[in-house]
Amino acid sequence: MKTKKMTALFLAATMAAGVLTGCGGGSDKGATADTGAAANTGEVKTSENGNGKKVTIRFAWWGGQERADLTNEAVNLFMEKNPDIEVETSFYPWDSYWENLSVASTADNIPDVHQGYIGSGDYQQFLDGGIAEPLNSYVENGLIDISSISGNLVEEGKVGEQLYGLPFGVTTRGMIVDTSAFEKAGLEIPENGYESWEALEADLVKLKEVTGKYASGDFLQEEGDMLKYWCRLQGERIYASEGDSLIGFSKDTFVDYYSMKLRWAEEGLIPPYDVSKSENGPEDSSLVKGEAAVTIIPANQYANYANASDKELKMILLPGAVNSKATMVPASVHICMSSKSKNKEAAAKLIDFLINDEEANKIMKAERGMPASDQVRESMESMFDDNQKKVAAIVDKAVDYSSANDAPAMEGSTDIQKLIREYEERMMYKDVTPEEAYDAIAEAAKIR
Repeated sequence: MKTKKMTALFLAATMAAGVLTGCGGGSDKGATADTGAAANTGEVKTSENGNGKKVTIRFAWWGGQERADLTNEAVNLFMEKNPDIEVETSFYPWDSYWENLSVASTADNIPDVHQGYIGSGDYQQFLDGGIAEPLNSYVENGLIDISSISGNLVEEGKVGEQLYGLPFGVTTRGMIVDTSAFEKAGLEIPENGYESWEALEADLVKLKEVTGKYASGDFLQEEGDMLKYWCRLQGERIYASEGDSLIGFSKDTFVDYYSMKLRWAEEGLIPPYDVSKSENGPEDSSLVKGEAAVTIIPANQYANYANASDKELKMILLPGAVNSKATMVPASVHICMSSKSKNKEAAAKLIDFLINDEEANKIMKAERGMPASDQVRESMESMFDDNQKKVAAIVDKAVDYSSANDAPAMEGSTDIQKLIREYEERMMYKDVTPEEAYDAIAEAAKIR
């Protein structure tokens, strides 16, 4: 993405006493999963070396092995440059990360530095509980430098005047298509995305005939942010930031969305609900297995799909994007600090390093999304491979049709998000209708 565009827009199953141990990261240089007794009690942990005492902090994130390998290499570089700080790392798959983080928080033992997402229902519980540390003072005293990050991106990490997260990458969502399937179906790939959902649905019928199974992956799951995008297309919001209800969408918007999803499932255009929920990563996706011709993903995951597939893939804008400003080009993830950390200065140094160090970001290869720092981004452009160039191109294009991300949700939205997911499952199993689901959610969302 061109710097001027970036500036214009911007974005406990395995625990002991609440400690995230997860999948151990790091190398023989020291970035490893923390299972020590000191961490279990929450006390300040130190270790001796030839130069005296080190402070130890913990860093946790969600993601797969590739992200872990790249991140741990960057963390090892941080420790080389900061020999007085030791970092112990852990990582989880997305579906278990939030549960483990929640359990750790109940023991006031959440990792010093961790991935979050300000404005999401998943992270709202940590804001509500005072678990997230405001970063304002660390910016003001120079420990964290945000001078090369656009103001709009910084604003996304705020709740009121308090800054709780900084962008650990920038991305958008894109539709990836199997070019050979479109060719076999005699269809033209819309370079700027489908103008409407009706146009997409008409092509899905033809693509199903080509694949012999489905037409698309089920990108309409609530967890995939597409309900949020659908609401934005209607000029609404999934979660309200003020008012007498926690939700910001109307009944018509909700019913239309899930009626479409149910119709696609009934016609076999997307996999059955249980099949979609059991998919685990790009290699296991219906698109990569040749059972579907399109799906929607965070753009920064494009390389994972392209590398796993034996077909030529192309990434285009979302349906309806060119006719609206519903597209978002936000932080792909935020990096946050625990308010319970005993070593907050060390934690702030790690956050600053991961965002601003050019060498570290080259190591991490923009796997979480394009760097939020314009300066870092510019230093990396010459080393981008073909897949990264495609990601940069779709992010650039999305900027032209985008508007600011939604304002942070109100306290209590985490429970509503869980309720939407519960009713989504019940709708897909024909236990309730979309109308009945909306009525129940709207009632629970009332602020009394």
